[in-house]
Parts: sequence; structure tokens; C-alpha cells
Amino acid sequence: MTGRKRSRHQAYVEDEDGIEVESASSSFRHNNANHKRTKVAMAQAVGGAVLSDEEADYVDEFLMDDVEQPGDDYSELDYTVRQNSSDDEQEDDEVDEIKATQFVERRLREHRNNVAADSGVIESVYMRNFMCHTNLIIKLGPLINFIIGHNGSGKSAVLTALQISLGNRASGTNRAKTLKEMIRTGCDSGMVGVKIKNEGENAYKHDLYGDILTVERHFTKSGSSAFKLKSTDGRIITTKKGDLDDVLDHFALQMDNPINVLTQDLSRQFLANSTPAEKYRFFIKGTQLETLDSDYNLLEEHLDGTEAQLQTREEMIAELRRKETEARDRVKRAERTRGLEERFRHISRQHAWAQVEQQEEILAYYQRDVLDAAGEVQDKERIGEEASARFEAEDIGVEAAKRGAESHRENLAPLAQACEDAKEKFQENKRALVNHVTEERTIKTSMKAHKKTVTRLESEVQEERQRLANRHGEAHMERERRHSELKKQAGEAKAAFDEHRKEYPDLEKAVKDAQQRLQEAAQPLDAARNDVNDARAALNRVSNQQGRKYAPYHPKMEDLCNAIARETRFRAKPVGPMGVHVQLLKPEWSSLVEVTFGNSLDSFVVTSKYDQNILQSLSGRIGCPANAIIVSPGAFSTAGKEPEDENVDTILRVLRIDNPLVKQALVINHSAEQTVLIQDIAEGKAYMYGSGRRKNVRAVLTIAKTRGEGQRWEWSRGGGEKSSGVRKLQRAPRMKADREQEIQARQKDVQSAQRAVDLAEQTHQATRRAHEQAKQAVVAHKREGSRLKVAHQQADDAVVEIQNEIDANRPQDGKLQELEAQLQEAQAEHEAAKASLQDAMDAKIELDEKAQTLKQTMDQAQSEVDKVQALLDEAEKQIEERKEDRKEALFAKNAALNNIMKIKEQHERLQKKVTTQEQQVESFSGLALQISERVRVEEGQTPDMLDQLLDRLREDIKRATEQQGGTKEQLVTAHKEAQLRLEEANNETKGMKQTVATLKSTLTERRRRWGLFRKYISMRTRIQFNYLLSERSFRGRVLLDHADKKLDIHVEPDMTKASDSGRQAKTLSGGEKSFSTICLLLSIWEAMGSPIRCLDEFDVYMDSVNRAQSMRLMIQTARRSVGRQFILITPQSMNSVDLGDDVHVHKMADPERQTRLLEFGAASGV
Repeated sequence: MTGRKRSRHQAYVEDEDGIEVESASSSFRHNNANHKRTKVAMAQAVGGAVLSDEEADYVDEFLMDDVEQPGDDYSELDYTVRQNSSDDEQEDDEVDEIKATQFVERRLREHRNNVAADSGVIESVYMRNFMCHTNLIIKLGPLINFIIGHNGSGKSAVLTALQISLGNRASGTNRAKTLKEMIRTGCDSGMVGVKIKNEGENAYKHDLYGDILTVERHFTKSGSSAFKLKSTDGRIITTKKGDLDDVLDHFALQMDNPINVLTQDLSRQFLANSTPAEKYRFFIKGTQLETLDSDYNLLEEHLDGTEAQLQTREEMIAELRRKETEARDRVKRAERTRGLEERFRHISRQHAWAQVEQQEEILAYYQRDVLDAAGEVQDKERIGEEASARFEAEDIGVEAAKRGAESHRENLAPLAQACEDAKEKFQENKRALVNHVTEERTIKTSMKAHKKTVTRLESEVQEERQRLANRHGEAHMERERRHSELKKQAGEAKAAFDEHRKEYPDLEKAVKDAQQRLQEAAQPLDAARNDVNDARAALNRVSNQQGRKYAPYHPKMEDLCNAIARETRFRAKPVGPMGVHVQLLKPEWSSLVEVTFGNSLDSFVVTSKYDQNILQSLSGRIGCPANAIIVSPGAFSTAGKEPEDENVDTILRVLRIDNPLVKQALVINHSAEQTVLIQDIAEGKAYMYGSGRRKNVRAVLTIAKTRGEGQRWEWSRGGGEKSSGVRKLQRAPRMKADREQEIQARQKDVQSAQRAVDLAEQTHQATRRAHEQAKQAVVAHKREGSRLKVAHQQADDAVVEIQNEIDANRPQDGKLQELEAQLQEAQAEHEAAKASLQDAMDAKIELDEKAQTLKQTMDQAQSEVDKVQALLDEAEKQIEERKEDRKEALFAKNAALNNIMKIKEQHERLQKKVTTQEQQVESFSGLALQISERVRVEEGQTPDMLDQLLDRLREDIKRATEQQGGTKEQLVTAHKEAQLRLEEANNETKGMKQTVATLKSTLTERRRRWGLFRKYISMRTRIQFNYLLSERSFRGRVLLDHADKKLDIHVEPDMTKASDSGRQAKTLSGGEKSFSTICLLLSIWEAMGSPIRCLDEFDVYMDSVNRAQSMRLMIQTARRSVGRQFILITPQSMNSVDLGDDVHVHKMADPERQTRLLEFGAASGV
């Protein structure tokens, strides 16, 4: 077979030499099943054909005469000679041509309606800024379309836009080398697009694109280009060029076929200047015969290569057959004594089971470690539970201390505000007092100045009066003497009144002091009365608790205890509340011990987290809060942990506890065995700190002077002394006690509190009497002050009266009157200053009195704030101490949990080692069982020793094996492998031969049918050409020389001539030549299966007669091509052409000659 290489997809460029191949590729060159099929195959797949409908019927009718019959052998035929020969040289062509002529004429005489196709029809072409068009839309008819217009109107741009939008390269249109050269001058980008009908059974992805499939191509001056495939509603479906190729293959739109789309240049070349060789190339490419031929050539090359491989494989099979024979001979020669191998197998069995025994010994060792670790896990878990219980108790203590501090903080806020208000009032009064002192100082300075003036004027008046007395006699002197005496008496009365007023502040202070003492005496009285009430309440609680076990607890505590008794899920019943299991032997310590234990006496004791969860569930359902403390069951002892002095009491020593779990919880959480009880504060403090740290003494509790309260003494973390107050119990005691003894103790408390009340009342009555006496002294002082004030006013009135008498009897002398007037004025100013001073002193006294009252109020408020603040500080101190204790407990808990985790991890690691070792033993045992059943290993034999023995035996066997070329098993295996390779090679070669034979037969048949295909297409073209020439009374024929690859036409315009040889095209006139070429083109079109045919300026060389005849002929031919779409471009008018409903004429607007940039509107469709 000849190895000619042809292209499948080709783009054509017109140049001086004609048509050349620009790019080519073939599916046979790539071993890829997904590679795109040829357009011919795609057309056949979607129901299309590379033939017209008439040609398809024609081939179906005549091809049956040449169908391969059963038994025919074409393997030896070479159709290369036949396909390269001329159609005219085949002997049976005349008979076939007669049949074909009759068939074509019959079909041409038939009238068939030209119905538009449902899919693959170009409905419109539109462009923007493309070549000479700014914005143009051409709506095409589904069948025959003529685009007419004057030169320069942009007709050819429509065909170019159609090619560009459907993927052709710019150079393939012969209009420009690149796309950017097609952008309208002055613009940066352009766009072309087409709308394709997409209906009917052969629609392309109708559910995705709809009835109209739009293809747009956008490009810019920068050289970028992009495709957009849109659906009917304008939605972009894809932008891939490969998807566009699939669309073109589906609709068989061969836009790169040079005979299918004849552009302006190709049309002129084909009509006027094409040579026979070029016409043949147009024919062979347009009918897709060249593509099929290229594919068949590539298949021939592949078959040639495969046959060469078969020759090589035959040589390889001979070599494999030789090796198989040699391997078979070596197996036959492999005969030897098997004693050595049997000895090796026996030792191998012992060696395998010796390894199993070794692994079993390791497993036993690991199992012992796991048991030891499990015991340690239990110990660590018990310690962890104890640490957790202690932490929970410390956490409860912290929360209780926080609640106490919050209560003090709430009480402190209003007291602090009241204290601030009292301080503000006191400061305001103090500022007023400072202002009055300044004013008093100013008045005193003014009084001194007025006093000097009065003294000077009195001396001058006295001298003047003496002078006048010497002149006026004894009567006047008597009045002057009387005036002097009355004035002296008035001064003495005033002095007595002023002196009396100075005593008032002391009396007022005595009243306030007595009132302060009365208030101070009321506080102990109120406290004593509260103590009486508390003692009586405690007595009542003790009396009422007789016979009521759960009275001191939550109201639903009894319901909870009953529910616990009924519950069956507990692993161990919870014990509690703990208070019912504790009896206090010394009632005087009831309050302090209850406060120390806190909420623990309300709690329950459980032995596992599981029981704790069940208890919490029950308490939540019943509505009775219940804390659960987890302790480890088992033996628990405080031996060696209590103080060495057995004579001192501890909390544990004054208690009788009837449940060991409760005792364990109180010892762990509250150090009950190491908390010493000493009533006297000094003795307790000395016991705690007098001899350094005592062994097994954690703290000392002492009883305070205030009934029910106490003091706690212990060591701080830094080694210093640490003390904290213990508040009085504010609830009913929960620990059991001797009720008669408890009642007697409470009655003594009531009597003691009542005696304190009586003593406080006596003190309060004495202070009240002192306060009344002080108030009576103030009243008497005010009464005496009123009397002295009246006497002072009467004396002043007498002075005024005698002064008036003196004035009435005074001789008229201006100097004395003037001096007396000045004196009176000075005296008046002096008296006014004295009055102001007195007012200032009175106001100062009032401010002093008010300051004392405000100071007392402020001090009292500050005292209350200080008390509450001290309680708050103490509470916060306790919180910090509790936090420290909780922190220690948390550290201990975390350490215990960490130890648990570590020992569990160690246990898990050991367990994993056991599991792994068990798997190892099982694996070793399984492997050993594959060798043999368990055998006894001789005592003292180890795997290493047996391994050494096996090595020696293996060397012995190796030496024997080398002498015979391998073991028998190896030789048998080698023989089987050689047989398998030989068999596989034979099977593969046989398959390849069958495949090659099948492909050869298939290719021969395809070559035969390709020859028939070319024959009938050629015959169809000749017959159609003759028929079309006869429409104008011409005769002629198409000369096809497949060997030389030439196609020429001979035309005889004169029907009267007897010879039918005709003339060559170059001897015809321009019109006759163009008409003849048009007939040839229409004949080739009829042999093609593309749904669209395009031709640009086909009548450029025709006269009016030939043009009219050609136009009529083209329309008739187009109408016979049912469902095909024609786009024909001509610069001539269509006035002389008889049109029909299936013909659409689109006239382009004339170009505007007065503008630099040609702008055309949308073409009008007719």
C-alpha cells in the first residue's frame, strides 16, 4: 500500500499559485478515541449526508449493482489503479451513465416543494464595527437569498462576517490577514454574529439552546478574539471554540469548504481563471472525497506498520519455543535423592514452631506487666476520687464565702452612700463656719475702730459739758450725773446678759454628749434583745425538731431520701444527708462546727460517678438540690493523723459518726481530725503559735465573746500567723445531739441573754436620766437669759430717757450738740457692730452645734461602713484563703488525675503490647501452620541455633542445585513460565493477524466503495452539467481525469453541430464561459451535502443574456435542492429576474461618497 499523507481539516488561502494547504491534522495520527470525527462521519451520525437528496437516492439505486456478494474475495484487489483512472476509460461506464441519465432526468422532471429545513438554517447575520459597516443586520430567508448593491456597499462583508463568526480564520477569507484588520477604521473592537435555526428532530441540544442558537465572535485591535454561544433568551452557554466545532459538525456547515463558500476572489478565480487541475481540486475537496482518501491512506500506513511488527513477532515466537523446549528438558533431568531436602523440611518445621514458642514467652511476660499495671490503676483512681471529693468540698466553701461577701457588699453600698452624704454635709457646714469666723474677725476689727472713736468723742463731750456746767449750774450737773449712773447700770446689765450667753455652748454640748451616750447605750440593748430573740428562736427550733429527722433541711429532703431508698439502679446507696449521721457530744461547739462544715452536712456521700449522676437526676426531678461527694469505699483510718495531745478536743473527737463514709468525707474535706477546739481565745492562740508548728494540728477554733461566733487560728502559706472570724450559725443545727441537754443549753442561753438585756436596760435608763437633766439645764439657762435681756433693755430705756431730758434742758450751744451727735452716731455704729458680732457669734454657735451633730452622724455612718467593710474584708480574705485551699485541692486533683492518666496510658501501652504480641503469636502460629502441624521442639534448641543448622543445609542443597541448574520446583516453575509466555505470544500474534486481515478486507471494501462513490458523484456531475447546458440549448461534457487529477469542460454553444466534442472553456466568450462554469458549479453543488451554499459575484463576467439565463437556472436548481439554503451575492439588479416566495432579495444601501468613514444602515430585505 502506498503511504500518502493527507489532511482531514484544511483552511485555504488564495495566492498566486492557487490553493495551498495551511494546516492539517488527522485522527489516525493520535491514538485518542475522543478525537473529533470527520465532518462526513458527523453528518452521517445526525442523519445528514455529504450527498444531496437526489444524489443519495441515485447512489442507493445504482450502488446495489456493485454490492459485495457473499464469498467474493477482494483482498487481492488494488483499487489504487481504479481510483486513479479516468471515468471515461471504464468499460461499464456507458451502461451506468445511461441508467444515471434516465434517473436524473426523471427526478428533474418531478415537481417537489422546496420546504425549509428545521435546523441548521442561517436566520440572520449581524455585525458591528466590521469592515465598512458600523451596525448591520441581514435577516436571511431559509431557502434562496440574493444580496445585491452597488460596489462599495459591503455585500461581500456579509459573507465574510458569516465565515468569521463560524470560526474561519481571517486569512482564509482573502479579505485580510488578521481579524484586527477587519475592524472598522477608527474603532477599537468589532463583533460579528449569526443566528442559526435550531428546531425539529435534528436540533442541537435543544433543551440548552432553544429554537435559536446564536454564535458571536468579538475581537479587538490588540489581537484578542473570543466566541460566545448563546441560547434563545440571550444567555451565554459557552465560550469554547471546541463547542462551536461540535455545532458546525452537527449541522454539517462546511464553511471552510472552498466549493461550498466561494468568496469574491475564489469565485472570480473559479469562473474565469481556474485551470483543470484547480477545478479538480475544487471538485475533490468540495465533495469531501479527499478527506476520505486521506483517512484511508493513514489506515494503510498503520496496517503496513502492523505487518512489520508481525514479522518481528514471528522471530520472537521461534525464540520462545526454543526456550520452552530447553526448560522441559531440564525438568526431565532433575532427578536426585530427596533425603537432604526432607531433612531441611523437618528442621524448618522445628524452626517455625521454635519461633512461636519464643513469642509465647514474650506474651506471658507482657501479660504479667498488664496485671501489675491494672492494680496500680485502681490505687491511683481511689486517690483521684479522694482528691476530687476534696476539691468539690473546697469549691463549695469558695461559693459560700462568695455569697457571704456579696451579702456584705450589698449591705455596704447604701451605708457607703449615707456616709458620703454625711461627709458632704459636714464639709458644707465647715465651709460655712470658716466664712463666719472670717466675718467675725472683720467685725471685731471694725468694733475696735468704733470704740476708739466713741472714747475720743465721750472725752470731748465730757470736757464740753464740764465747760458748760461751769456756765449753767447744778441742775444740769445732776442730770449729767444721773445719766452717767444709768448708763453704767445699762452697761452692767448688758455685760451680765453677754456673760450668761457664753455659758450656753457648754450646756448644749452637755446635752449632745448625753444624747450620744444614750444612743451608744441603745445599741447594746438592741443587740442584747436580738440575742434574746435568737436564743429563744434556737430554743424553739430545738424543741420543734424533736421527732422530725429532716426538719433542718430542705422541705423536700424527706421525699428525696425516700426516692433514694426506692431507686434500684444505684451500685451503692448514697448516704445522707450527712448531718443525720453526725452527733455532737458538746453542744457549746454547735454553731462553730456547723459553720465549719457548711453545706457538707446537707450533702450525700456516694462511691462512684455513676451513682452521683443518678442522685443528681433524682434531685432535679424532685426539686431538692443535693450535692454528692465521692469517696472510695474500703478501710479508712485516722490513726497517726490526730494531735498527739489526747487531752485536747478536736472536731472529730466531739462528734459521734455512725457511718464510715461520712467520717471519711468530713476528714478529707474539712480536716476534722486536725482541727482543735479550745474555748478561751488567748489559750487557743497560745496553743496554736506558742510552740511552733504542732504535728497533726491544722487549725484551732476558739469561742468569741459574742455568743455563737468564734475565731479560727491557723498558719498561712508563707509561714505567718493567720486568723479569721467564724460567723454565728443563722439556721437550725443539723447535727444530732442530746435533745434534753441541747434544750437546757439553749434555755441557759436565753437566761444569759435576758440578764444582758436587763443590764443594758439599766445602763440605758441612767444615760436617759442624764440626758433629761442636761436638757432641763438648757431650759433654765434660756429662761434666765430672757430675764437678763429684759433688764438690759430696761436699763437702755432709762439711759435714753435721761438723755432726752438733758437734751431738752440743754442750753443752745452748737459745739456740744455737734459733739453729742457725733458721739451718738459713733455709739450707734459701735452698737451695730456689736450686734453684728453677736449675730455672727450666735451663728457660729449654731454652726458649731450643727457641726457636732453632723460629725456624730458622719462618725456613726463611717463606723457602720467600717464595720461592714471589715466584715467584707474578712469575707474576701476568707474567699482568698478558700481559693488557695481550693487551688491546692485542684493541684492535688489534677496531679491525681494526671497520675491516673499516666498509669492508664502505661496500662494501655502494655495492653497494646499484649494485643500486638498476641497478634504476633497468632501470626507466627498461622505461618507455622502453613508449614506443618505443631511439632515438639527439642529442649535447648533455640530459633538461632536452628537457623544456623538451616543455613548449613541450605548451602548443601545449593551446591546440589547448582550442579543440576536449580531445584526441581524452580525448574518446573521456569518451564511453566516459558509455556505461558509462548502461549501468550501465539495468542497475541494470532489476534493481530486476524485484526490485520479484517482491517485489510474492510479497507479494500471501503476503497472499492470510495471508487464507486467517486464514480457516481462524477457521473452525477456530468449528467447534471449536460442537463443544465441544455437549458440554454448548449451541449457539452465534463472531462474527469483522476489519474492526472484534472477536470475540464467542453461546451458547444451551437446545438446544430453534429460533433459533440465541443470547445474548451478558454475558446468561449466571456458570457459563455461564465455560464458554463456556473453550470459546473451547480452540478458540483448537487453532489454535496452541505445545507448552505454561498457564491459571491458570480455574474461579474456575464452579459445581460447570460446573466438572466444563469439567474433563472440557479433559482431552478436551488429549488430542486430541497431544504438547502443559498446565499448569492451580485452587484447587478434583480429587476429582470422572475422571483418567487422562496426567494429573498436583500439590497444594500449605497455607499456615502462624501464622508471619510462609510456608515451603512441595516440592509432592507425583500
